[in-house]
Amino acid sequence: MSLATKLEQFGLSGKEAEVYLALLQKKEFTAPDIAKITTITRTKTYEYLEKLVQKGLCNVNLRNGQKLFSAVNPRIVFKGIIGNYEKELEEKKKEAASLEIELASIHTGNLDNHDPVSYIEVLTDISQIRAKWLDIQNSAKKEILAFTKPPYTRKVEDNLEEEAALLNKNLEIKSIYEYEGLNGKELEELIAGIKAFRDVGEQSRVIKELPMKLLICDEMITMLALNDRVSLKPSITTIIVDHPSYARAQKEVFNAYWEKAMTVEELILNKLTINN
Repeated sequence: MSLATKLEQFGLSGKEAEVYLALLQKKEFTAPDIAKITTITRTKTYEYLEKLVQKGLCNVNLRNGQKLFSAVNPRIVFKGIIGNYEKELEEKKKEAASLEIELASIHTGNLDNHDPVSYIEVLTDISQIRAKWLDIQNSAKKEILAFTKPPYTRKVEDNLEEEAALLNKNLEIKSIYEYEGLNGKELEELIAGIKAFRDVGEQSRVIKELPMKLLICDEMITMLALNDRVSLKPSITTIIVDHPSYARAQKEVFNAYWEKAMTVEELILNKLTINN
């Protein structure tokens, strides 16, 4: 990508970018000088120079009745551009926060409408799934139970800081990790991640295969993802069920798998035995 094209991404036209790049080549230019080293006619050169002056990319001085043009230092130019972007971003943040409050009030008002399936939510967007997952975890009061299996949206250890904060709230966190299909480096990374979580207080076990991704919070909320039953490919489609009876039933499933699962040390020993 040429420099002119890159400049166009920051609000300059192609001709304005060409003139600014020409101005950078020496201290001062007259308009006719610029016309000689660009593809722009002398008449149009004045027009583009004036536009650059208005945009803060060009200085103009009058000397002996002649206008002399010079480029504004690019560091100064881009400091201003970045400042404008930051200002726009802050304004967007304020607008988003205000809109969030308005929309949340509508959502809260609708919670009293007793839709027979209002306790079920389906998400397919990865960012929304992760946001919901964090929201459920952060709202936990006593217990989080989890089936953890590929595909992962993040590395296992990338969640360590968040989980440590939850454990500081005196939550009980129990996780079962799937190791099916993992060999060599992948398995080593999983084991290292599990040990790191255990070091901050998580109760962890491993098992060859899990039926689904699962999160159960306080025997109240269940979050699960099932593979496509036709293609059998891993799915990110996630179902959230806010119902205590369903959560308690899923907890029974979790406990059954917990009894069958092994510790990391047992997994390492089993792998060594098999390899030998």
